[in-house]
Amino acid sequence: MKKTTLFLALTLCLHVHAQRSKGEKIEFNYIQYPTVRMDLTWTYAPKVVQQNKAAILEEQEAYLQNLERIKDEYLAEVEAYENYTAAEKLIAGKPRKPMLPELIYESLILDEAVVANEHIKIDGFEKALDNADFTAEIVLSGFQMESKFEKNKENAVFFYDVMYKNPVSVNIYDKDGKVYLNEVVENTTLHKETPKKDSSAELKAYWKTNESAFIQELEKTSYNSALIKGADYINDVLGYQEKSESIQINTAKGKKITYPELDRAIEIMRRALISFGDGMSPNSLDGLKEAVQIWENQLLEKDLKNKKARINEKVTAGIHWNCVLTYSILNDFDKASAHLNELKLIGRGASGTNAEKFMQNFMARKR
Repeated sequence: MKKTTLFLALTLCLHVHAQRSKGEKIEFNYIQYPTVRMDLTWTYAPKVVQQNKAAILEEQEAYLQNLERIKDEYLAEVEAYENYTAAEKLIAGKPRKPMLPELIYESLILDEAVVANEHIKIDGFEKALDNADFTAEIVLSGFQMESKFEKNKENAVFFYDVMYKNPVSVNIYDKDGKVYLNEVVENTTLHKETPKKDSSAELKAYWKTNESAFIQELEKTSYNSALIKGADYINDVLGYQEKSESIQINTAKGKKITYPELDRAIEIMRRALISFGDGMSPNSLDGLKEAVQIWENQLLEKDLKNKKARINEKVTAGIHWNCVLTYSILNDFDKASAHLNELKLIGRGASGTNAEKFMQNFMARKR
């Protein structure tokens, strides 16, 4: 029992004295570069295409023509009746006024020019409705209600799970017809629940009364959502957007060891990122390079096999993490990749994955 206690005490002591990485948050604003580059002197024209508009108009026209046909047939019957003799009228009977069919659901028709101007905005570019250099186009395939299923939660409440689609794609092309982007943004089945009811019969009664209103509201909100998704996608791939980023940069902590150089590197980086902006400021870039040089100098002391070493495995992993992020911000992806490989070799799991995601994001938007 005494040996076990002594072993645990020694283990605890080693753990307390072992050096470890210590993270600090740094927040900064920067201009996110696009993944698709267009000439910044170019102007753009926003455009929305509702592909199902023609079909909706044809359906409405067919409905109106059917109404006219029914009315004309009734008027013809009335006119014929008026020309009957009294005996013929008695035999034929007075024409009954027909029950006119209702348009169960009237699909939404967008004002394409208005919604395009309202939704599509590209940071860094000027809009020009006439003779624009390129067109940013959202294509809406149209609202489609696919099906509905009755559901209940332990027979306490009943509701319909309504499934629908409103596919969205975006096109970017210049005035000469060159296509820069043709991408499907959304084509998944979405879900909307009806209000909860106390029984299946009550649910069916609700749907009979409110089906048209429910679908119309769902279609309206789905179009708005589709337009936002399309517009956000366009601005994300083409625009020069101002973004806020919060990153963790590591120093280290030990009970009897200090890390003044690692602490100094964090302060240098914090100052460098205050006005990072478009990433072109020499002062910001020089500061980031100075910080990463400090970290790489510290890595010369690393000893991965000795937990009590000043730059042990945990501290080393934290420094490699710093270097991956900083070299990514500097757009030096060869060096970022080299540090990422070292981080993965140490086997810090999620650290390597998250650092790689950060690097890939900046790589896709290289300045």
